Amino acid sequence: MKIDINKLIRDKKYCEKVFVEFIKRNMIRENKLKSFEKHINKALSNLKFANFLVEEHEDSIKIKLPNKTFYDWCIIIYYYSIYHTALALITKAGYESKNHMATITAITLFYYHKDNLLKKEDIEFLIEKISLEKTDIDLVFDSKELRERACYGADQLFELRQALALKKETVDFVNKIRIFLG
Repeated sequence: MKIDINKLIRDKKYCEKVFVEFIKRNMIRENKLKSFEKHINKALSNLKFANFLVEEHEDSIKIKLPNKTFYDWCIIIYYYSIYHTALALITKAGYESKNHMATITAITLFYYHKDNLLKKEDIEFLIEKISLEKTDIDLVFDSKELRERACYGADQLFELRQALALKKETVDFVNKIRIFLG
């Protein structure tokens, strides 16, 4: 299914139509338990671990593993922190998702169009950071792409500044959503 991301954000009716299509395809389904805490806890755990790894590069990693860096793993862990935060949002809305684009659609519908809790910039952040629909979204430098290069690329050297930039964005996003979820 080809999704026009700009239209998803711009047009509530289109967003609803895409959401219904994801339900029909069983990529989104109702979850009456609304147990979003497990996703927030996982997001916080990932965030803490990624932060720990970044900090340990200055101490124990430098000593125990000279000339090695693991910033690629920090980026991967930040990515999963963002994604679990997104899953917490849709769980709070009473749904669960099996697809990244479905997750973004549900969040856009419930928290942007209906409740007006998130801003357009928040939705764009999620699209940039967690979207896995490469053919549908033409964003060049996002954490998902960094995550893929970190997982599969053997020749890509990740810099501290990349990990630190994603760290700040992730911390800000997770904290904002924690406030929303109460």
